[in-house]
Amino acid sequence: MYKQLFSYPLLSNQNEFYYNLESLYDFLVSDDYIKLTKHHTDRNMYNELTNCYIDNLLFLREKELPHYKDEQFNTFNLNKLYNIDILSPMDAKDKFSKLDRWEFLATTNKNAMVLVDGNIFTNESVNKKKPFGIQVLDYIKKSKHKHAEYIKLIENTGNFSNFTFGTTSYPNVIIFPHGSKDRYKKNPLTVRYENSNDEPVLESNTTIFDVQYDTHVKLKEHIKLFAGQMNYTTYIVRENSTLEIDRVSNDYGGWNVFDSRFICHAGSTVKINFKNTGSQYTQENFYFKCSSDVEIDLQGRNNISKGNEYYNFVRVRSSDHDNKSTVDIRNVGNDEVKTSFIGKFEISSASEGFSGSMDNSNLMLSKTAKMQTRPILDIYTKEIECSHGCTISNVDEEQLYYLQTKGFDKKSAENILVDSFLC
Repeated sequence: MYKQLFSYPLLSNQNEFYYNLESLYDFLVSDDYIKLTKHHTDRNMYNELTNCYIDNLLFLREKELPHYKDEQFNTFNLNKLYNIDILSPMDAKDKFSKLDRWEFLATTNKNAMVLVDGNIFTNESVNKKKPFGIQVLDYIKKSKHKHAEYIKLIENTGNFSNFTFGTTSYPNVIIFPHGSKDRYKKNPLTVRYENSNDEPVLESNTTIFDVQYDTHVKLKEHIKLFAGQMNYTTYIVRENSTLEIDRVSNDYGGWNVFDSRFICHAGSTVKINFKNTGSQYTQENFYFKCSSDVEIDLQGRNNISKGNEYYNFVRVRSSDHDNKSTVDIRNVGNDEVKTSFIGKFEISSASEGFSGSMDNSNLMLSKTAKMQTRPILDIYTKEIECSHGCTISNVDEEQLYYLQTKGFDKKSAENILVDSFLC
């Protein structure tokens, strides 16, 4: 449960406060809560933040939670998401211990941080700004004016971002200094998202990564959740910079909504490789806003089983010339899983020279799996090269038979074909 919103205890630990997302939404957009937010916030210190929170909540009230009639969500199982008990207690044996967290920070390659309950925990090298040299603005009261600049970047998106931001105590900001081509590439920052599970709680994180101009940064992201978590992460990639992300999401029985928003300046490059095994409900959304001469490479390899659900939405919005985008998502579904992919290129009239390809391939390993795909091209100029494709198929019986003739049993042969498909 939310025992703390806007750093003020609003909900008591009583059995009557067992919320799902819909009931929590009703509470957040209520007049009483918005008035309470204004009252219990020091407007001299948090003026910009408070106004942004309230604007997002009012926008959320107007738009409501995403609906299945919305284009980007009409193949998602939103009813299940909204009715998940976000306050169900967790078995103590399934928890990540605080000791595990500190061991991770102490042993992970020089630069690491853990995001828990919207708070950042870092190892000593990050805290001392050596050798990485990044700046962590984890509390807005420490750098009020710097935070004010970033608050303006949090948009009313109409997706889950508004909800996540409305339930975040503080937005975290991680700034990478400019001018380095290799230092951050050779020493990647490892970021782990996890649940504290000290008590039943839905967690929300709003985080901004700012890659300054002429800089090459590599992030390794690990998502390990036992309970529920909603993340709204904005990645700012400045002029002539490169951001590489390796993201792995594992199934620990929780659920996750992860909104990733990329603001790509002129001459920037974004490369993302992500892997997901799903969960009781996983939604992973990517939004790209491109200036000019931007290159995007998004590769996803998802192996979903055990009745898990995985939903993926990708939107690339090009508003200037000579951008390049490659989207390649492959999903494997077994048992009674549900997967969905919706990809969209939005190409404005000023996007001459755009080159893009979008491909989604799906491999069904059982008759009870349900997999959906829908690529969309929304183009307003002729001076482009653009393609899209999608497939949903079963295991090739001839290939399966061939491997069995070479001495592999049926299960091993099937695993080889799956590995080849995901390669």
